[in-house]
Amino acid sequence: MSSVTETTVNRLDVMRDHEIGEGVMNGNAFKDVLRESTAEAVRKRIQEIREDVVGHVNKRINDLMSDVLGNIEVPSSNNDKFLHSINKNSDKRKSSKKDGLPDKEFLARNSLLTDLFEIPHIRTVYNLFMVTLILLLFSTIASDIMEYGTVRAGTKTLQIGFAKFPTCIYIWLLMQTSTFGVYVAFTLWANQRLRFLPKSSIRKFCDYTWLSAFILYQVVFFIIPVRMLIKENLSIGCSLIIITEQLRMVMKSWAFVRSAAPKYLSYKPHSETPRPSGPSFSQYLYYLFAPTFVYRDEYPRTNKIRWTVVFWNFAEVGLTIFYLALILERLVVPAYHVFGTQYLDRKWFVKNIIESSVPGILYFVTGQYLLLHAWMNAWAEMLRFADRLFYKDWWNSTTYAQYYRTWNIVVHDWLYTYIYKDVYDIMARNRTLAATAVFLTSAIIHEYIIAFPFGFFYPVMFILFAGIGFPMFFVRKYVTNNVFMWLSWSLGNGITFSLYSMELYARYNNCPPHPNYYLDLFIPRSWNCQKQFNP
Repeated sequence: MSSVTETTVNRLDVMRDHEIGEGVMNGNAFKDVLRESTAEAVRKRIQEIREDVVGHVNKRINDLMSDVLGNIEVPSSNNDKFLHSINKNSDKRKSSKKDGLPDKEFLARNSLLTDLFEIPHIRTVYNLFMVTLILLLFSTIASDIMEYGTVRAGTKTLQIGFAKFPTCIYIWLLMQTSTFGVYVAFTLWANQRLRFLPKSSIRKFCDYTWLSAFILYQVVFFIIPVRMLIKENLSIGCSLIIITEQLRMVMKSWAFVRSAAPKYLSYKPHSETPRPSGPSFSQYLYYLFAPTFVYRDEYPRTNKIRWTVVFWNFAEVGLTIFYLALILERLVVPAYHVFGTQYLDRKWFVKNIIESSVPGILYFVTGQYLLLHAWMNAWAEMLRFADRLFYKDWWNSTTYAQYYRTWNIVVHDWLYTYIYKDVYDIMARNRTLAATAVFLTSAIIHEYIIAFPFGFFYPVMFILFAGIGFPMFFVRKYVTNNVFMWLSWSLGNGITFSLYSMELYARYNNCPPHPNYYLDLFIPRSWNCQKQFNP
């Protein structure tokens, strides 16, 4: 009886355990179903949210495109609203000549940074540079008080850099006045040659005489200002003003003659072509001061002058010049003023070349902003010059080919219009030869700008442009990286700063010169300066 009872109890226990197991399994299954249904609901909800977000974004994009197209179709008549095109950075139009290269096209548009600074995120970058200027000013003031007991804050550098400034203005006025003679001579030639028959020997004599006189004028224009700045022993800052203005006036006069002369040379008296009329003196005068090197009889103009914009841009010019002086005084002079006074080992050279990359890239960016944004926009606003595409987004460049075409549109347009296109037409449409001529011209000009103000020939700029920059122009298929571009700009400017600073202090600190005066101008003293010290 007891055994039967035990068996029954065991069966009941088994049945109970089985029921409990089935209950647990059913519970787990219920939980799995609940979990799957919850996950499915969450997925559906996420999908609904995604569709709502995408729809909202598409609606905003469509609204934005409608606004942009509306601005394109109906341009505002206000002075501060410029005309826009589909690609506002496009500045070339199809040539009127068959198979010719595109021509420069002037459109009414803002400078790129003017538009970008309307975006708060981009404006922050501008604010960071202002903060850097303020901190550098505080650092300079503190250093001046501790070292000299007085506050100089860059004024000493500016005084040295722009000594004899009235003499600089006097030379500039003489140069600018002489450019008016180009217009007078051109007008006389243009009117006189039309009086003679097309195949007349007198006309040919007149043409060749005037061309020879113009070339002679260009040569003399290079020589006399240089002789004057050497004779007056102008400071580096004043010399830079004279040399850059000299080049500006030469490029302007060349562009004027090169653009205006062909319509007189191609005119035939008995053809249906109307008799050419020369540009007026007011047109020539406007061109001399307009922020472009490419000549046109007319340019797109704005409706009025916004004097607040003019004043602010000139204020930025003053601030950036002061900023550059502070960079020199705090980051360059302390590092290199000892050169030529004591022995310096190789570690010193390597360390300073790398550290000079910081002031070098600051000078590079600030100088570009000074000349191509603040200065150009100030003159453009005063002259109501509407096309303010003086540069493109060079900071986004991934190749040197892109960088050379975007960082200085003003000079690039002149090189393209009057060097590249002419060489391209003469040399059987060979683009490589045309590009070589442009690079060689640019390298010589940059070295010329540095050599005479500094008082010595040290072909660092020439080598960087012609020896390094030119080959990099043709490897754009292999090197396409923005980080590499910024690194190369930084190191390149660091090397330039370092080598020119050492040569300046080598001459300032009386390192032994070469016995021959002319060889001393071409042989850097910094190469042999360390030999006078015994380590």
